[in-house]
Amino acid sequence: MAWFLALQGPSHTPHQSLVYEIQDAVDVDKVAQELVSSATLDRVVPIPAVLRQNERRHQKVTLYVRPAAWGLWTFYELSDEDRKQMLKDNPVINALAQAQQRGKATAAAQRGPMTVQVNPLTGQVGPANAGPSANPS
Repeated sequence: MAWFLALQGPSHTPHQSLVYEIQDAVDVDKVAQELVSSATLDRVVPIPAVLRQNERRHQKVTLYVRPAAWGLWTFYELSDEDRKQMLKDNPVINALAQAQQRGKATAAAQRGPMTVQVNPLTGQVGPANAGPSANPS
């Protein structure tokens, strides 16, 4: 199970938190204590995090967070299955996926079937709808 840090600033609405995955070997309780003690001193806290570029590629980074600048922060733990289920049940993600599928279907319908024409003398491939003006001699 992976730990996550959610940060929310005073200008964000409740559903607009920044969320970062925490590196595996990090003591979350210690980082939480540093955030609490640094909020009143206005100090920066280094937080080891992971940026996921895709399923197989993860980049370890250090976030430098000024707790005094954030209105709220919280740590929570999620399994990979829970995270996938949460994404699956998210109406915003579902709407974006449906819009993307509709866009692909519309683009494919507008293009129609793709046909090509092969020049029998040169073997060069070109579009099927290239008329006589396409190859001036």
